[in-house]
This record gives sequence, structure tokens and C-alpha cells, in this order.
Amino acid sequence: MERLLLLFDEENPFWNKELANLAGEDPQGLDSLLREGLLKRTPLGNYRLSRRGRDVLLDYGKCWGVPMPLPKDADEENALWTTKFRLLFDSSFIGRWSLKEYRQNVILSFYPGLSRHEAWISDDEGRIRWLYPDHPMVRALLERYPDTGMSAREKGRPDPGEAEKWFRTNGFPEGRLPVTVLFLSRYDFPHYARIHPLPQDTWRFMNADRMFCFRPPEPSRENLPLFVDRIAAVHQFLLYYRHVHLPGYTHFDTENQENLNWVLWVTENDKDAESLLRLLDSNGPFLADFELPLDLRTVSLETLEKIRHPYETIYDLLFQESSKIADLAGGS
Repeated sequence: MERLLLLFDEENPFWNKELANLAGEDPQGLDSLLREGLLKRTPLGNYRLSRRGRDVLLDYGKCWGVPMPLPKDADEENALWTTKFRLLFDSSFIGRWSLKEYRQNVILSFYPGLSRHEAWISDDEGRIRWLYPDHPMVRALLERYPDTGMSAREKGRPDPGEAEKWFRTNGFPEGRLPVTVLFLSRYDFPHYARIHPLPQDTWRFMNADRMFCFRPPEPSRENLPLFVDRIAAVHQFLLYYRHVHLPGYTHFDTENQENLNWVLWVTENDKDAESLLRLLDSNGPFLADFELPLDLRTVSLETLEKIRHPYETIYDLLFQESSKIADLAGGS
């Protein structure tokens, strides 16, 4: 029962019997915790912590000497979907020789946060072209923080706090990139564990492959701008991050091995994944055109649910079960 109660945390505030089963716990235990007054039912029939349940978890934290991140207010349906995806995704590959890290429903900030008409344009034939690289604010960012690539390792690193002050003082709007699940794959973890993280690396991207997982809107022609907006925000965030937070270690790790960046659209079913692929296919190479290696893919919950034997690595899973929209090898 203790393990089941511990499933309720800041990133997973709602549970039901299906999700408890996916997590390897006895689903009937939820009803037992309900009878003990540690849980309560939601109007949708799911389970969440009661006041007494929250107090018990806080007591656990005091007893064990660890912080206990309690659930916060969240959209119930979206939180349940995110937890389900994370559980299915995590069980679909072993991740041998690596460490898996998940952060759910996070907001990645960056500068400058450009509007749609400043970031990209579409012609009469539907061909998309990026505008943000030539925007005056982006040019100003690159002029003030020009260093990147391996040569930046020998130079002084920017102070992100001072950089943010400079951006705000000069009227740069803040951009916000909502990510359903941010997944970091730390390959050969025992080898890299000896390397201390950099204080400027807010999201701990150094020595990790990164996957930006999104729950997409309906893959219709009317929603195409929403998909392009999200990919544009990924571009802008990575550009900002590689120049301000992690110059020298965004593309290559400390052993000069390439780091990968994935955008993964996670649909409900295979039919929607096929529709999304058709929607983005004609512009795929352009959408992936970036300074860093960027791989755009889609997979469905339906596909993940069918996996009975987990793959060895994240790479095996993606190559076998996801569909590639586009990929492009970047520069330094």
C-alpha cells in the first residue's frame, strides 16, 4: 500500500486502476486506500490524495529525510494522459547502459519569444520558410553571445541570470515552450556520472540525448500552423540554450560524441499518426532544418500498448515503432 500511495506526486496527481496496473501495482489497492481515507474519488471516477493522504506522505518525507513533492492542481484528463504515455513509453524499452529521466508538463523559457508572423511564413503553395534566423532580436542575441561549438569550451561561459536581465532590459519578449514530456536519455551513465554538471545547464542537457514529446491537436490542415508553431519554438529554444546556457556541449558531449534532439508527436491511435505524417510530410525536411541534429517522429499510444517485449534501447524503439517525419544532421 505504501508504494501505491507514493505514486501520487507532483507530476502524477491522478490515478486509476488501468494506470496502477501499468505501473505494476495491484489496482485493487486503490479501493483499500480509499476506504482508509487516504484517497478520494474525482467526479470523473479517478483517484487523488485526500487531506489525510497528503499528511501521510509528508510524514514519510520527514521520517526518511527526503522532500516529498505533493500533487498540485492540474487538468485531470491531461495529467492522466501524460502519466499513461510515460508508463507505456518507459516500459517499451529497457534502456540498457543508460539512465532514463522524465519531466512531465514543463515550460521551457527562452529569448526572444517571437510571434508566429516573426518566426515563419507559408507561401500560396503551402511551403514553409523560417523567418526567425534573420529577426533583429535573434541577430542581437548571436552578436552578444556568439560562442558555440567545441571552441566555446575554452572561453568564459555566459551567466544566464545576467543574460536574462540583458534580454529584459532590451525589451526581448520571453518565449515559452510547453512540453508534455521532456525525456533525457543518459547513455553510458556510469562513465559520465563522474562528470559534474554545469550550473548554467538549467535543464541538465549535457551528456544526454533529448526528446521533446508532445500531445498533438487533431492532425488536420486547419491545425497545421499549431504544429509549425511548436517546432519553431523548439528551434528557438535550442538556439537560445546552446548560446546562453550550454555553449560547447549542446551538440557534442564531454567525450565529443553527438547528442541527439527528437521531437516526438504522440497520437491516440495509428490512424491519427498516419494523418499527422501526411500533414507534415511535404514540409518535413524544412521543419527539421536546424543548426543541431533534429529528428521529427510520431508514434501512437495504440502502438506502444501493443509492445509485449521491450526493446533494448531507445534507438531500437524509435527505429522500429515510430514513423519518421524528417531528420537532419546539424553542424557544430
